[in-house]
Parts: sequence; C-alpha cells; structure tokens
Amino acid sequence: MLFLRKCPANLLKRINCYSTANIEVQGHDYQKESFPPKYVKLLPPSKYGGEYLVTLLTGSSIIGQQGANFIRHLFEVAKVPVAFERISIGPDQTTYPNEYLQSVRRNRHALFIDLQHDPDEKHKQLLLNIDLDLYVGIIQVNSIEGYRCRHPNVNITVIMQNNAENFSKLEYGPVPGMVETLKITQKKYIERYFNFVFHYAMENRHQKVTFGHQASEFPLSDGMYNRTALKMYEQLKPQFEFELMPIHDLVRNIVMKPRCFDVICTSDRYGTFVASIASAVCGGASLFSSTERGDHHAVFKPLQTRLSITDSLILSPYGIVRSSIDLLRYLGETDCANGLYEELMNTMTCRDIKTKEFGGTDTGEYVICDIVNRLKCKTY
Repeated sequence: MLFLRKCPANLLKRINCYSTANIEVQGHDYQKESFPPKYVKLLPPSKYGGEYLVTLLTGSSIIGQQGANFIRHLFEVAKVPVAFERISIGPDQTTYPNEYLQSVRRNRHALFIDLQHDPDEKHKQLLLNIDLDLYVGIIQVNSIEGYRCRHPNVNITVIMQNNAENFSKLEYGPVPGMVETLKITQKKYIERYFNFVFHYAMENRHQKVTFGHQASEFPLSDGMYNRTALKMYEQLKPQFEFELMPIHDLVRNIVMKPRCFDVICTSDRYGTFVASIASAVCGGASLFSSTERGDHHAVFKPLQTRLSITDSLILSPYGIVRSSIDLLRYLGETDCANGLYEELMNTMTCRDIKTKEFGGTDTGEYVICDIVNRLKCKTY
C-alpha cells in the first residue's frame, strides 16, 4: 500500500468526456468519466404516409448485402407498412461518418444485418448502445423439433443489462506492468433495469423470473443487484415467482434442466455467455434474434450478429426472419408478425426445409424464397 503512495497512477486520457468527477485513490486525486449521458435527444417518430421508416444497417461485406436483399424481399411480399433507409456502416462510409447514428436517432428503429469483425465497425455498434441508451438486451430462445435441441418444450427469455461502457477506458496502471480496470455500478441504473424486467414479465404473463449473480465473489456490486431486486419485487407484488441463483448454478441448470426457466435476467457481466449457452441448448445462435432496447429506441438483429464470436461466412436466414418478426411486434403490427412467424415455422418443421448447418441441403436463399412464395399465396 505504501509503494502505491510513492508511485502515482497514470490514468489513461479519456476522450469524449461528458462529465468528470474527482476521486481519491491511494492519496492522489484523479479524474474519471461518469456514466454516459442518460438524456437522449428525442426526435418525432418517423411515420410518413402511414409507413414506418426504419433504418437498415449493413456492413460493406457480401454478407451484409445478402441480408439486406433478404429483408427487402420479405417486407415487399408481406405488404408491411415499413420503408427502409439503408445505410452502410462499413469503412467506405467516409463522407458522413455518423450518418448511421443520426438515422437511428431520427427513425427510432433499426435492423442491423451483418457479421462484423473489424474493430472500428464493432465500435460503431457499441456507440449505438451508448448514445441511444439501449440499456436492455432481450433474447428469446425455444426448442424446435429437428433443430439440435435435446430438451423439448424449452422456452426461455434472456433479459440482460446492456454494457453501458462500464469498463471502457476506466483503467489505470499503479505500477509499470500492471493495469487495473474499474467497473462502476450505480443503484439508479440497477433500479431502472429491474423495473423493465419486472414490467416485461407482467405484461407478457411470465410465471417465473430468475436472476443470475455472483454475490459470493462480488458482495458489494452483485449484492446491490440482489438487494435492489428483492426490494422492488416486494414493492410491486407481481404474480410471478422471483428467485436469485448463483451464476454457476444457473449455467449448469440451463444445460441440464432448461425447462425449469422462464425469464432469466442478469447483469452485463454475465449476459453474453448466458445468452450463448441458452441459445446453444436450443440449437444454436443462428436460429434466434436479439433486441437492444431503450426507452425510445430499439435495434433488432440476428443473435448471430450480436454475438459474432467466429468469422462465419454465412448469415443464417432464420435469425433474419426472427429479427423482422421482433420489429413488427415492436411496431404494433401483430397480425403481420404472427403471419410471418407461422410461415417460418411451416418452412422449418412442416416442409422440412433446412440449411446445411442443421443437416439439410438447402441454402439460405432457398429458405427465404420458400417463405416469400407462401406469403405471396396469402397476399395476392
């Protein structure tokens, strides 16, 4: 401890600081950035001539172009009142570098279709979460017969707290060769997160909510999550059951007994791998979609795009269709969403049309074409 007093820490310079606060660490004053601003500039909703205007974000890769074509065919044939403003966030976007951000802020809704592995492009995705305050990620996975799910009747909704740049640049080196990274936790943002989770469970009539934590290892931060959740649950008195479960027990039970879960919520510390495990149990990330939501904005994407763990060269059609269904339900076009979901299930189960990933011989284009053709029979 005395050694640290003699060696002042050199905090790395912060860029784009919104506000600063003085803190004292080992007898020295430093500056740190507070949480990103939670007051998002809100523009009027984009709906012209009875059509919703939605931002379609793609990268510059062939996969992004392919995904955009899939989306265009689906919405044209389904005769959905949605028009797209297509914007690339690839390296070729040099004239208006923040055009994608302004478009999502203006339209309030976005579909993000691509598999990006470039650090700069991934940084742009993170900026959407920060600047638009998309503080919740929602992923719904379920078992589908014939798609590598060993447990029938699984239906799990994962609601994770989105990474609000808690770790970004909050680091310093107390001595040469050593770096410490800080995580900032504030009670008011924990309350906002659980308020969303509990009301989501009540509105969708879920029976059980499970919160994964590691309070034994992090008694202050995760302990604050537990105390806040229990207090809010007692105040709301909802009809569903609420339980706290250590993260290692949660992961083991997802694998061994997934039918025991209804809604799983967790902090951003564990959210990504909990979603990965839950989707893997139900067949794989390429089957599902994810939604990143704030109070006024939402971004929809295939789960495969959100995770982007491997350099996959194929974008699954199933996640694209599910992302479109999530968008339609969010916009209130429930009939269109239910019709598209019905055709997706008919293609996947009744007609036994599968991609090679799931033991079939069909391409992603063929899966989309089959859905499109069946929609044509209903709409024309």
